[in-house]
Order: sequence, then structure tokens, then C-alpha cells
Amino acid sequence: MSRNALEYSTIEALGKTDRLLVFYDFSGMSGRHIGVDSVSSSANYGVIENCDPASNTGIYSGVVVGVGASLADAKLYTTGTFLKDDKAHLNLSNIKVTGTNNLPYSNQSVLFDFEFNDAVTDCVLFGSLNKTSETINSEVVSGARGYNFGINDRGKLFYQGFDKGGDFIYTANSIELSRRNIVGFSLANNNLSLTKIDLLNNTTDSEDFSVDTEFISNSSEFYLGGSNEYFRTGPDGASGEYVTTRVNLKSFALFSGFLSQSSMFTISSGLIGDYFDSSSSDISSRRITGYNQITTFKTGITGYDYQHTGSIEISTARYMLSGGFSLDTNTNTGEGDRYFEYNAFIESGIKTFSKQEVGFLKGDSGYQYLPTGEGAFDTLGLQNVEGAVGEYIEEQAISGAQKVLVKLFGSRMQTGILDEVSGVIQQPLYEDIIDGEVFISSGVEMSAESESFKKDYIYYLGERL
Repeated sequence: MSRNALEYSTIEALGKTDRLLVFYDFSGMSGRHIGVDSVSSSANYGVIENCDPASNTGIYSGVVVGVGASLADAKLYTTGTFLKDDKAHLNLSNIKVTGTNNLPYSNQSVLFDFEFNDAVTDCVLFGSLNKTSETINSEVVSGARGYNFGINDRGKLFYQGFDKGGDFIYTANSIELSRRNIVGFSLANNNLSLTKIDLLNNTTDSEDFSVDTEFISNSSEFYLGGSNEYFRTGPDGASGEYVTTRVNLKSFALFSGFLSQSSMFTISSGLIGDYFDSSSSDISSRRITGYNQITTFKTGITGYDYQHTGSIEISTARYMLSGGFSLDTNTNTGEGDRYFEYNAFIESGIKTFSKQEVGFLKGDSGYQYLPTGEGAFDTLGLQNVEGAVGEYIEEQAISGAQKVLVKLFGSRMQTGILDEVSGVIQQPLYEDIIDGEVFISSGVEMSAESESFKKDYIYYLGERL
């Protein structure tokens, strides 16, 4: 394929290329480098750069996982093993794409040109699912970021997600894959479409599902060929992700917004075709033949949503007396004399103490305590003996009030095009006055071998003849 072909087909389908956010072409090494990249805080080698005609090639570079610690090792592994024969061999490693938390995960589409290099096996093509949990008011609330898209071991496309009901998987059972396939998904406005593009027969095979896109949160990274969270276990990759097996990726494209089946079909021709342009003309002048009236609409507030704006700490207004005590000295006191006993305790995480005044009684004096007369000593049966008691130093303070953390939310305006008409633009239509003949020929021609796209190459636990 050629990047000019993808640019041509994307413009033909969408009018321009600004919705193409990520594009990886694994044929050759032109347009990318192998070296240190700043996609994370540490040095990364084996970098797959975002390629033209993506709208911003300076972001969304991918890193081949586990290529080695040095630049020389990375070049040898990436170009000689992982990208061998103009394919990304996802059975050997994954491509990790970071800095993607601003991608429209709930409103985007992807296309894959891939082939099986053996029997059909369970695999993740696009993996961004990452489950989360948060404790709110002593209750654990589960959630997730992103989702997974791939192929199960029966050769069927699947989508794995997470919503308020928990984990779920949708499977496109009616779509039959070939040895080589162009597949993808489109997601927006609670609608999910899983699609296979059949360029040989000029058709698309698709199944639609209902998905609560309001529950989809953005993920800071995604993998080509793996996922951090998956519905079944498998061999661990270099970073602990689930690794696909026996799948070679030829190209990958990610678009913002939902792509219709017709748009996917048109763009897919550019993924595997080559662009050609041949024209000649002899134009002497142009004249206006009429006008095309274009209605424009006002823009403004279309609705509101809510977002997390911050957090505050709220005091419970409960202050605690905190402190402790320590032994100062021992002193002798007689029976019947008063002194203080101390006890330490902890309440709500605050250490403090209590004290009570008691009369001294020498328990091991050997005397029998019997009241005899009307005097204090006679009445209580006290004796004229002494014993040692401790004198303590008190340390007291007032603790701060207990606090709780409360999340704050605020409304956010959503803007867009309103139904109210703002005006009309008169766009002139021209006619070329030509002397001589004009020959114009441009477009996309198929360059990929077609045999592997035929459905005779369907696999299930091995090749089916």
C-alpha cells in the first residue's frame, strides 16, 4: 500500500484527513525511526512512529515491548525480527501506545489489516481495558477504563467491555473471517458496530450492538496485540499483558468519531491499494454557471454534563483531648491518704488518659481490717502503716478536629451546532471552457495479493480445506 492511497481514500470518504489520529504502516521503515522516544519518563527503544497522513504525527508513537536495553539491540530486534517481511509479528511482542487519555474512546473507530500465520487462535487486537475500584462512603465501587477488541478461538470478532452491570462480551457470530482480513469497529452514541470489509466482493459484513458509551472512561494507554485486562488468562508478555498469538499486523488506523460501513469500505481500499494519478488538460477559461446554496446553522450550548472539579476536606467539629502521663517519682503515703491512679486509652485514633483519686490501702500489711470505734481509723479498720505510690507528670493537648474528604462535581457546557438557521452561503459553480481533450485518471488500485482474502482460507482449530 501507499500512504497517498490512504490519504486519497480517507478524503474521498470523509472530505479530509483530520479525523485520522493514529496510523501505523509496517511495510518498510521509511517515515519512522528506531531510537529513544519520550513517550514515558524513561528511555524507550524500538519506537513505531505515528505516520502520515495522520493529522498529528508528533503524538501517539508506539513502543515495541521488550526489545532490549540498548539502541543497537532495539534496532536489531525491531527491524530484523518484529517487523520482518513488512509485518508486525504480534506473536513475538506487543506495541504499547501511551499518552492516549485524550483520545475519544467512546467516540472512535479503528481498522486492522492482519493475517493469521497459522490456525485461528484467541487474540486481542486492540486492548485498553483496565479495571478500577474506589471506596466511597465505606463501599467499594468498581469501574473500568477502555475496552478490548479481538478474535476468539472460534474465529469470531468480539468486544469486551465493562458497564454498570459489570463485565460483558459481544460476539459477531455471523461474520466469517479469512486468512487475511480487514476488520474494525465503530463506537459512538451507545452504538457499537463490528465489521469485516470484503473488498473482493465489494461488500461489508457487520453486526451492531447497544453499548452504554456514557460509562466508557478514557485510558492512558492501549496495546496492539494485548491487554492488561482480559476475560481469559494466557501467556504473559514482557509487561504482564496478554499476548496475541499467530497474528501478523500489516497496518493499523484509528479515527475519531463513528465510521459508517461505506466509509470503512472506501478507507480500507487505501489500506491495501496504491494511489495513481494521470491527467492532462488544456483549459483556456472558466465561467460561473450557477450557485450552490449552503445553509449554515448557529452554534451554541447543546446540553450539559458533569465532571469531577476537585475535592474539599470537611471538619467533623469533634475535638479530642489528647495526651499522656509519665512516672515522676515514688513517695510513701499512709493508709487512708489520697492519691491519683492513671489509665491510658485510645479513642478514634487519639491517645489520652484518665485519672481518679483513691485512698491508699496497704494490702500486704498482714492486718485484719475490722471496724472497732467511732474514729476514722477505728471505723475503717485502717492501720498506721505506709506504702509506696507513684507521682506522675501529665501531658495534655487538644487535637485537631477529625476531617473527611468529599469529592466535588460541577456542570460543564456542551457546545455544537443548533437547529436554528444563521444564514446562507452562495457557493459559485464553475465550468471550464476547454480547447482540446482532457484525460483525467486518479484513484486507488489494488496491489495486495487476493488469494489470502478468499473465504476458502477459513480456519477453525487448523486449516479447513
